[in-house]
Amino acid sequence: MNLLSRAQYDQASAAFRNFAATHPEDDRASAALYWTGDIAYSTKKDYDQAARDFAELLKKYPKSPRAPDSMLKLGLSLFELGQMKEGCAALAALPAKYPDASPAIATRARNERRDAKCR
Repeated sequence: MNLLSRAQYDQASAAFRNFAATHPEDDRASAALYWTGDIAYSTKKDYDQAARDFAELLKKYPKSPRAPDSMLKLGLSLFELGQMKEGCAALAALPAKYPDASPAIATRARNERRDAKCR
């Protein structure tokens, strides 16, 4: 987190990835994966890597506190990659899979689906 706060994104991403790989049973491993995806999405605009990181988190840690936000960002990453159908599917599944997601996440997912003209 120190590296992230100093905007050393490549080093932070590598440290988070290393932590998740070497401590997969640690409660913080899912948060580490979230941060790798968030760095890829927000700072590097590497939507392909972001989608892979968020999908990995959802697969390995579906009950993580970061899972609802990861599903939202997976959908947004897919939209950025032009994979509209898959992005719509991810956002549509969010309320059913994570009914206790924060209102902000649920609302954003709904608004993004509307804006993308998902069916």
